Amino acid sequence: MSAPVAADVHIALRDGSTAHVRPVVPADAPALRTFLQNLSENSRWLRFFSLGVNLDKAAERAAAGDRPEGYGLIVTTGSEKRVVAHAVFELERPDRAEVAFAVADEMQGRGLATVLLAHLAQVASARGVTTFTATVLPENRRMISVFRESGFPVEVHASPDGIEIVFPTELGADARRRFEDRDRVAAVAAVERVLRPRSVAVVGASRRPDSFGGATFRHILGNDFRGELHPVNPNAEFVGSRRAVSRVEAGVDLAIVAVPAAAVPGVARECAEAGVAALVVITAGFAEAGAEGAARLAELLDVCRASGMRLVGPNCMGVVNTAPDVSLTATFARADVPAGTIGFVSQSGAFGAAAIDGASRRGIGLSAFVSLGDKADLSSNDFMQYWEQDPSTEVVALYLESFGNPRKFGRVARRLARAKPVLAVKAGRTSAGARAASSHTGALIAASDSTVDALFASAGVIRCDGLDDLLDAAAVLAEQPLPSGSGVAIVANARGPLVVCADACADAGLEAATLSEATQRELAEQLPPESVVAGPVQLVAGASPATFAAVAGRVAADPAVDAVIAIFVEHIATGADDVAAALAALSLPIPLLAVFMTPGNLPVVLRGGATGRRAADAPPLDQGPPSPAARLAAAAQSAVAEAKTRWSAAAHGLTPAARAADSASGPPAGRKIPTFRAPERAAHALGRAAAYARWRATPAAEPPALDDVDADAAAAILAGALARGGGWLRPDEVEALLGAYGLALVEQRRVSTPAAAAKAAAELGGEVALKGIAPGVVHKAQAGAVQLNLSGPTAVKRAANEIAAQLDAAGTPVAEFLVQRMADPGVEMLVGVLTDERFGPVVACGAGGGFAEVLGDVQVRLAPLAREDALDMISRLRSLPLLSRANADIEALADIAVRVGALADAHPAIAELDLNPVMVSAEGAPVVDARVRVAPPAVQPVFPAVGR
Repeated sequence: MSAPVAADVHIALRDGSTAHVRPVVPADAPALRTFLQNLSENSRWLRFFSLGVNLDKAAERAAAGDRPEGYGLIVTTGSEKRVVAHAVFELERPDRAEVAFAVADEMQGRGLATVLLAHLAQVASARGVTTFTATVLPENRRMISVFRESGFPVEVHASPDGIEIVFPTELGADARRRFEDRDRVAAVAAVERVLRPRSVAVVGASRRPDSFGGATFRHILGNDFRGELHPVNPNAEFVGSRRAVSRVEAGVDLAIVAVPAAAVPGVARECAEAGVAALVVITAGFAEAGAEGAARLAELLDVCRASGMRLVGPNCMGVVNTAPDVSLTATFARADVPAGTIGFVSQSGAFGAAAIDGASRRGIGLSAFVSLGDKADLSSNDFMQYWEQDPSTEVVALYLESFGNPRKFGRVARRLARAKPVLAVKAGRTSAGARAASSHTGALIAASDSTVDALFASAGVIRCDGLDDLLDAAAVLAEQPLPSGSGVAIVANARGPLVVCADACADAGLEAATLSEATQRELAEQLPPESVVAGPVQLVAGASPATFAAVAGRVAADPAVDAVIAIFVEHIATGADDVAAALAALSLPIPLLAVFMTPGNLPVVLRGGATGRRAADAPPLDQGPPSPAARLAAAAQSAVAEAKTRWSAAAHGLTPAARAADSASGPPAGRKIPTFRAPERAAHALGRAAAYARWRATPAAEPPALDDVDADAAAAILAGALARGGGWLRPDEVEALLGAYGLALVEQRRVSTPAAAAKAAAELGGEVALKGIAPGVVHKAQAGAVQLNLSGPTAVKRAANEIAAQLDAAGTPVAEFLVQRMADPGVEMLVGVLTDERFGPVVACGAGGGFAEVLGDVQVRLAPLAREDALDMISRLRSLPLLSRANADIEALADIAVRVGALADAHPAIAELDLNPVMVSAEGAPVVDARVRVAPPAVQPVFPAVGR
């Protein structure tokens, strides 16, 4: 009997190292004998309740392998694959089993028992075992704590044999939360090995500055790395100012490897022998180099797995940590990586290098940079979990080409995004999957990149269209407070850019704010009469820098304004630098973005009176005799101070204490005002920030508990279908499956002959629809097997004969007929599911009917859905006005989407589900047609492979 889950995985331990979990096999008996013999007397006593146990028999029993009455796992480490833990469950009866563990003394406290328990529980649950028991000696407090802290709801009882522990095998919410916490601790420890090393060796450090190893070594050295730095080169006595060594020596935390690809596995072995904690392999020639490269990568990964070393790369650009107490620039890309608050991880080296350059040009900086390359071990999931707790990182930016484990990515990103913005560029939007999909739902989802959109939407990830889009949004999010609404005050000294900006704001989900009468009156009193003050505000072309900044400050205090975009078109009399200096003196509690439509470099506007160019030349706003601009500036300062008292930071996700401090102080000193060359780019970036602020301000919605479902009945239907090989369910099975989850088809009769169809139509009364059912025919309308609005038995019988003839001619003889009562007129919609092998079940809702794929009006989310998720999907459809015009029951449509999501989430055997059309009207949303395809599910383990 084979295990129903993939229990053969490498897992991350609490200290960041790795270990291998796999099913035990009889050949493991000698290794298990050694493992048991090496246990301390105390550990052996706690495991076997005796010191006189026969180790040969115990090892043979432990190695019995996968069998009907039990199942065992082992954990191995090191190149010799030494057994360091063993776990087993033995059946007491079909639904109940006893579990037992043993962990090597030196490996205790690293979470191995918890991992083994999770894997055993998943295997047991899949086999129908609902309850685990364990008997523990009273003095074995460590093991009792393992059970109590696992998250399983344990019951503890005293018995003559010791302490008896009983708990269910099903993973509950608390257990999953504990396992996620454990995974986070392991990820942080692993990343710290890479980003916070105390000593670094560059293997392949060269005296040639144009070599990868030479450039990387000089960048680390030149940026004043705070730890020890060792060049490794057997052919040089010195590299730069440092004495070279011939091989990596003990005491090195991180090794940067830049040697020919064929030599990398050997270098990795030397590093493992020296106790190195992590590798960054810059060298190419692995996954991208065909079969030979793939074999080389497998060898490298085997070395890392055996030793517990963590790996970034291979084929990467290196890593950077700009924290002052680390100052690690271990990359050949460039030496002057700007320091800041953005954590950036890139799967593409070229994209990463361009991102560093782009950040530098914008005057923003990075807290860390990681090039993943082939992503053989550590992945974006690990770095996101690290940056979640890193106080130096305020924004996380990602360039991704693939997901190792999308659902884990979603869980990690959702948790992170509640505290810090997460931006992502995901390459590879096209798909050929639509050609293989059978249902309308499958074709709609597979033909687009909508699964990634669904993943990002559920996790609060800001999906960007490219590097410029990502960096623009990152500049706003890293340097400005979040907007608490969508109202934007636009201030410009030229009409054309102002109009373009207003249009771009509308496209970005923002609104050009109309200013209050009080603000308009005050501006009109101080500005020349040709100025436009209603909002957007158009200044005269020659407005002074002081006036420009003062107006921006004044409109920022208006109750309708949540952000300000200041657009300056350079004239002969006034330069961009002077305006930048004036804007820098403002301290606003809302976002301020600047657009400089000027030749040459953009000013870097730094709050606190400094810019990247000629800041000292700008006069302060309050200097000189009272002028209209000065009076306006004074009024603006007063209004801004008053606005700070009303500024709501609730959308910022702050604690009450932090909210009070943030409201009192406005943006931190030294923050930069993001600058742009085009108003539409500023509006687009601000729209990204506003959308994120809305998501974060909205409480996380949970899928509802559906009390009227019969999950067991649904499981029985699906099990029967799987037993005959899966495929499309029969109409009676579809109706029963949907009924188990409160999803009702229109009233119908299933019959086998034209005469019986006529009789069924008479029983239903009124107009009916007739459908022919034939094996292999999924889209009945396209096959000519549907006739609608039939009235009377005669018309139905004639239509049945016509359908039968049509199907016979096509070589798909009719098996039976479906006679349905015609649904009330309404808007044809579609609700369905496609189960992706990586993303899990994806729920779609959109325009339905025979033209569903042509219209392509669909929104998707990952199952299960909260009611709010379903309503949000519907609100984003282009067909929403049709539903509104028909006064359609949108709540009923949302309820169908929620129930379909719950059905698919609870039963992964559902490969495709298509409800099309769902006829939505003011009277409800009856399902007119439905089809369901069943396939054996791919069950994922509790702890996937490390880094995924």
